Amino acid sequence: MATTRHSQLHKLDFKEAIVQKGASTDALLKRLKTLNGKLAVLEQDHVDVKSLDKVRKQLIDDVVLHHKDKGVKAYAAVCIADVLRLYAPEAPYTADEIRDIFMFFAEQLNKGLRPTRVTKSKAADAAQSQLPGGRVTELPYYDQYCHLLENLATVKSVVLICDAPDADELIASYFDHFVEIVRPDMSKGTVRHMAEILVTIIEESEGPVPSGVMDCIVSQFETYASKPETPSFQLIVEVCNRTADRLQRAIFAHVSEIQIERGRDPSQEDLKALSESHALLLSFFRYAPGLLLNVVPLLEENLRAADEVPLRQLSTKTLGAMFGERPVVSSGMFDVARSYPSTWRAWLGRKVDKALPVRLAWVEAAKGILTNHPEIRQELENELVDRTEDSDERVRAAICRTIGQLDYTTALHHVSSNLLRAIGARVSDKKSSVHSEAITALARLWSLAYSEIEADDPEAVEQFGWIPEAMLHASRRASPELRSHLITSVKQTILPLPASTDDEQAWVDRFLLVAGHVDESALEALDSMTGLMGFAKGSSPWRAFADTLDEFNGGIMEADEKQIKQKLDFITNAVSVTFFGDAEKARRDLMAFANNNDRRLFGLLRRVADPQSELYVIVKARNEFLRKVEQSYTSLLATARVLIDSAAWNIINHSSISGLIKRLQRPDGPQGERATALAARYLALIAKECAPMYKSHVPELVVTIHDKKRHKLVEVAFQALAAVCKWDRDSAPKDAKTASRASQVSRTGTPRQAKFAARFYAYSQPIGETSQLIQAIADSLVDASEDLQEKDGGKLLALLRSCAELALSAPTAFKEREKDIIDIILHKVIYAPTGQEDDDMGEDKWEDEEKLSVLERAKIIGLRVMTHVMLGYARHDDAVVLAQSTFILLFTILKNEGQIIGDDDERFDADQKQLAATNESGPAKCHLRLRAALCLLKLANVRAFDKQMTAQFSAFTAVVQDANYTVRHKFLRKLAAVLPTRRLTPKWTVLPLLVAQDPEQENLDLARNVLMLVVRACENLKSEEKIDRVELPLARLLHALASDPDLIILTLKDVAQFIDLFLDVVATRENVSLLYNIVAKLKTVKIKGVEEPVRERTQSPKRADEGDPPMDVPQESSSRLYMMSELAQHMIRNRAAQHQWPVAVYPGKVRLPSDIFHNLHDVQAVKAVTSHTYLPEGALDTLKSAGGKRTGAPRRERIHAGPTERKRRPKAEGGAPRKKRRVSRSDADSDDDEEESDSDDDDDSELTSPSDAETADEEEPEEDTAVGRRGERRSAKTKANRAVTKKSRKSKK
Repeated sequence: MATTRHSQLHKLDFKEAIVQKGASTDALLKRLKTLNGKLAVLEQDHVDVKSLDKVRKQLIDDVVLHHKDKGVKAYAAVCIADVLRLYAPEAPYTADEIRDIFMFFAEQLNKGLRPTRVTKSKAADAAQSQLPGGRVTELPYYDQYCHLLENLATVKSVVLICDAPDADELIASYFDHFVEIVRPDMSKGTVRHMAEILVTIIEESEGPVPSGVMDCIVSQFETYASKPETPSFQLIVEVCNRTADRLQRAIFAHVSEIQIERGRDPSQEDLKALSESHALLLSFFRYAPGLLLNVVPLLEENLRAADEVPLRQLSTKTLGAMFGERPVVSSGMFDVARSYPSTWRAWLGRKVDKALPVRLAWVEAAKGILTNHPEIRQELENELVDRTEDSDERVRAAICRTIGQLDYTTALHHVSSNLLRAIGARVSDKKSSVHSEAITALARLWSLAYSEIEADDPEAVEQFGWIPEAMLHASRRASPELRSHLITSVKQTILPLPASTDDEQAWVDRFLLVAGHVDESALEALDSMTGLMGFAKGSSPWRAFADTLDEFNGGIMEADEKQIKQKLDFITNAVSVTFFGDAEKARRDLMAFANNNDRRLFGLLRRVADPQSELYVIVKARNEFLRKVEQSYTSLLATARVLIDSAAWNIINHSSISGLIKRLQRPDGPQGERATALAARYLALIAKECAPMYKSHVPELVVTIHDKKRHKLVEVAFQALAAVCKWDRDSAPKDAKTASRASQVSRTGTPRQAKFAARFYAYSQPIGETSQLIQAIADSLVDASEDLQEKDGGKLLALLRSCAELALSAPTAFKEREKDIIDIILHKVIYAPTGQEDDDMGEDKWEDEEKLSVLERAKIIGLRVMTHVMLGYARHDDAVVLAQSTFILLFTILKNEGQIIGDDDERFDADQKQLAATNESGPAKCHLRLRAALCLLKLANVRAFDKQMTAQFSAFTAVVQDANYTVRHKFLRKLAAVLPTRRLTPKWTVLPLLVAQDPEQENLDLARNVLMLVVRACENLKSEEKIDRVELPLARLLHALASDPDLIILTLKDVAQFIDLFLDVVATRENVSLLYNIVAKLKTVKIKGVEEPVRERTQSPKRADEGDPPMDVPQESSSRLYMMSELAQHMIRNRAAQHQWPVAVYPGKVRLPSDIFHNLHDVQAVKAVTSHTYLPEGALDTLKSAGGKRTGAPRRERIHAGPTERKRRPKAEGGAPRKKRRVSRSDADSDDDEEESDSDDDDDSELTSPSDAETADEEEPEEDTAVGRRGERRSAKTKANRAVTKKSRKSKK
């Protein structure tokens, strides 16, 4: 018999009535539990639903749904859910009943799972944390609630609410309740069921997403996006990501509604709402980016809102963040720039938005893109480089700040060198906000890369190694404000003080690493920052400042009140201008600091400024100083920080010496050789500039001088000992062994060892002992001069260097054997022929001194000896007479282009026999003429000697315009060291001006720098002396251009370049009238020594090789001077017109230099000259703009040729062969061949970089290059003379 379908279905076996009149709650609960058990075992589609009709109606009875007992309602909810499961897909209830049922479900879940003992206002937040009173699983009927959630999620009966009345409110209540009850200790399954329920509701609902749901979602993102670990936020994020397609339109509507309502002419309240809206968009993007499919095009459209700056700014900022961030939840919108290329292009275009806030927002968004999306960084980088020159300083500062905030990996791998160097260029920005951000950014990046640079990582070195050099270069041409920022950054970030004194060696090594990656120019700037430069000459004001503060005593002084106040004012003004950006504020703060009269602070300042303070003392004193100022004088803290960092020895100090000696003894690391050279350099610099630092290191130095292997170490040790003994003779070692070692080294060591050993001996031993040493050296010179053919020259070079030193350090003892020594040097060394034929002399190219022959090196040292001997007679009544032979020798060398005895010179020995030509090699002649010029410069410190040089001063024109680059450059560098000190007379200031046509930009820059240093050094001089040194050199320049035989061939265009160089540096609104008066007054004088009458000028033919009008060159030098005067007047007027400076009549009286000018003999002569025009006709039309702007020689490119390559010149007109003009630089690191200090008490060579001596061939200069023409003319004459002499010799044979 066949069975029917109904016979196979299971029936509910529950006969009792659920609701019974008068039954207890326990009985009702028991029946519901029984019913729950029976319903749970029934399976959907396998039950006879008619058997459920009775219970389904009773379960929704008001007695059950509104019962007071939580258990009754919990079990009732579970049973109703099971009934819905068994009836599915049909609902056994009406729409109103469905609404009531699901409201009942929501209410039970909310009340049953909500945390207890928490007020309603705090319920949501408390639900996100640990429940007060226990875990969630301990809640009553927790299992029933979980079963209800599981039932609704799996059966999806929750979709029934979509068709119920008031469905939107019902749906919103589920979102609101679920975010309240979700807790961190809930099981993942339960939370998953809750998310499934919400997702089902969203997906199955029709029409727009209910506003209540959107409010819930927005509220969660606004409240908890900053705390993404919050369970309710995680629940909503999961729902949003799973229903993104359904929610996209609602999100778009929400955002666009806000922008439409508040985007136009927004008030402050509107701006706040717009900002919150865009912040919400970023939260959506980070956690549910799929929601923004329609929003990104809206933001792109906002970028084009021409009249709505706030909207453009916010959209630019939001899109920039979206381009730069990586969403937390992965989606198809991971790379927005590629997904929306038009939006990316539109956003890039905002870099030039006319509104500053938009450009700033664009720049600030760059960090995220560079960090998280390196694949698109190249497009952005090019735009960032362009924006580093934005017209607004805030944009430039923002770019610097953005780059400075990058992490090391991003800066190394995802930022190009071009962008970093563009930031480096902002270090010199005129605006303080920009250069301070650039300095901070670069210093931070270098500090992050330090460990990799130390390990010599090529990528790190290439990317960041240049930063200290760029900062140091900027400090050399910086304003006081910029320089203050740079020094602070270098001292606090690049070279910070160590945190512990145990890190002293690492601190020294870091300094050497920085110094090892910079060029010579930057190294000089670093020298200046150390505080060493000029310390020996009293240029450090800090100890005097501390002492004066004590004397000032807070304004209460017992005596000399006026003098003390003047002294304090002077020091305060000098310090404020030199070390602080805002000098006026610094001056006020320093005076307040003085008036506070805090003796403890004064003592700490004195301690950090003491060169003998140990590192740990400096660190401790600095920290205490700043801490005390911050506690007691907060308003002075910024000034106090600069004050203490400027005064402290925080780059090199007493504790550095041992570390430097250690590196000199034991090189370490990949840059060991370079570190060794730098350690020697700075040990020598300390000895030269700050000898007191060595005082406690004398025992260590005594041990060091006995080293037999490390020659440089011994040299530096003797130099340091000599410096200490010169500063304080009582600090000299007393043992005989040390004196014996010094005596030995002074006669047998290397030349520089001998020099410093002799100096040490002279300052540490009695004069009698020094005399014995000089006797021994003089006796040894005779034998040594015969050893010139030996490979190393025997002891001659060492003996000569010792003589040169002793002539300075012990002049009294030296005079005992002076005549014998001079005779040997002259006849055995200086006048000795080199043995080279004319054809073997070679070109005048620069080579290391060590590569010269021993005799040629001895000649160079011999010139030093002669000079130092003459300096010993500086105070002698017959000093000029005694020095006459030395002057003749030195000027002859300049005249002969470095050759001591030329073919035509008549020079006789003691027996009146004519001496043969010395025939030095080309490289030796370069060294000799440079050394002769430097020796004359040193002699010029003596006024009597300086006056003696006036007649032959034009010889120095040959030096500054020498055909060899290194000769010119080294002489200029020496002028840079000497002229600002004002030890020389004003006439020497004209020499840097004669570099105006130098083909090397480096020399032009150096010349300008020398002139600027001179101007700066004369700022505080009395008016008359200042005019003599700053403005009157223009008259001397025009005198040189008019009378120097090597300069009179110049055209007007050439001359204008010399005058322009002067005006570029010196001319200002304040002195333009004075300058005009000076050049105009030149037409009232004549050149001294010229007696011929003034004649009418005659037109000279135009030179065939010049395109501009030639200078009218009559025979009278004074006529040429008047022509120069007219040209200079024209150029000064042009310069004044360009800058809108008034050229008024100068009220003062100016006297032209009497050593080169004479007044015209009468008034008629003055009238005749002043009324006459000496410039050629049409010259001013051609030179109409002369003087109006900087001209200077154009930069010429150097051609670096190999050893066998030579650049050939065409022969000059007339058939005379032109001299090959060489631009030479040596690669050697020889201190001996460099310029010497101009001080009588220190003959140390300047410490220069090997880079100053690279050798290269020069591209053929143009015809109007003064240096080239001059070298050619002299060369032709010299070669012609040699050819004649050689021919006569052959005829005699």
